[in-house]
Amino acid sequence: MSKLNHDVLNYIFQDLFNLISTNSNNEEKYKKSLHSCLLVNKLWCEIMIPILWSYPCKYVFKKNLLFCKYLNDIHEIFPIDSILLREELYKLFISECSFIKCLSLDMLSYNIYKYPGANISLSNLYEIYCYHKIDQDFCHGLAQICRSIEKIYVKIYGEKSSGVAKLIEMQNQIKYIFIDGPFDCKEIVQALEKHVNSIIHLEMTQYTSTIHFLIPKLINLQYLKVYDNYCELKKYVVYLNHYNLKALDLCFLSSLDIAISIIKNTNGNLWRIRIENTDNTDKAKEYNKTIHKYCPNIKYVTVFLNRDGTLKELKKIFIKCQHLKAIDINDEINTKYIDELIDLLAEFAPPTLCKIHIDNIKSYYDEQTLNYFLINWGNRILGKKTSPLYSNVYYQDFAHIYNNDFWNNYITWNYKVRTAKRVRCLVDK
Repeated sequence: MSKLNHDVLNYIFQDLFNLISTNSNNEEKYKKSLHSCLLVNKLWCEIMIPILWSYPCKYVFKKNLLFCKYLNDIHEIFPIDSILLREELYKLFISECSFIKCLSLDMLSYNIYKYPGANISLSNLYEIYCYHKIDQDFCHGLAQICRSIEKIYVKIYGEKSSGVAKLIEMQNQIKYIFIDGPFDCKEIVQALEKHVNSIIHLEMTQYTSTIHFLIPKLINLQYLKVYDNYCELKKYVVYLNHYNLKALDLCFLSSLDIAISIIKNTNGNLWRIRIENTDNTDKAKEYNKTIHKYCPNIKYVTVFLNRDGTLKELKKIFIKCQHLKAIDINDEINTKYIDELIDLLAEFAPPTLCKIHIDNIKSYYDEQTLNYFLINWGNRILGKKTSPLYSNVYYQDFAHIYNNDFWNNYITWNYKVRTAKRVRCLVDK
């Protein structure tokens, strides 16, 4: 076949390409074969390149633009000292792209707002990352162009933030905020006050008194995530009344009283409650009770089974919360509840429940017990052929690996979110 002439090979490859492209299953299976044709000889390579690039978007994974994909990895393509080369590439990018939604971190180091065409390409910017090294003049320049930013990731230390504050102030409506690190900047808080009616999503890696004065004003807040590293949240929780809140994530709580108080001051719209890394679970029973009493629409929820009375409250959650899709059994399970839990799940779990996370499931249940459970589960809930069990450890075919996908995250950030480190604090007893 390698001796066939150009026209014949072109006809064969084009036909093969069309055949594979018409069937997504074939495309996934044979696309590597098409790429390997490039390596046979010079003639094959010359014929295949125009064919493969006739519709380049078909080879972009996860529906990201190929051009943007390479720009995000520019530091891997060019040496770190290729500043002029990068700048020329960014100028080309700015001049040729009329609709840029997000900037890579590297682009924030260049005065791209001065490049030809920037007033058009950056006018539709949707998301930006403002970190402590960002040049304030850059933010001031961007503020003169951008009006459509809705997602903003703030990682600012110190008081030098006039440019970031101006950029926030000039937007039509900020909706999604991520505040990373110790935050004590009054200028930015004042700028955010313009958007108190539009902010629906707020994440913080540290709760501080400065940001506290803004939060009660967020009357339309739907998602709240707080890392209570320094045990500050308990001082202000009484002021947190968010009647439109739909999702609540709390990490490193000093007490479940904080979660209970927030949940009670919602309007029954919560569909997700996630609690992580809580040292003090003395109020576990009261917390479980709060779920079935105040959250009729709950779908994803953390529950506790490490205290007396908690299993009884879980049963009430199953009975009253008929939209339940996933439960996360946080912390250890009380030894007397281990066998009862299996029976409770098989008998009272709502038909909508399809995910059950039990940390370190191997330490609680042997294969025989789980086989028995899965048979009863399959018989009770028709169509549920796969295991609903999740765990942090692999357990043959009994449990899936637990990860963030368990929680049906509806908002993601294009920038790598720093994992907050646990900082222990002294709690008044």
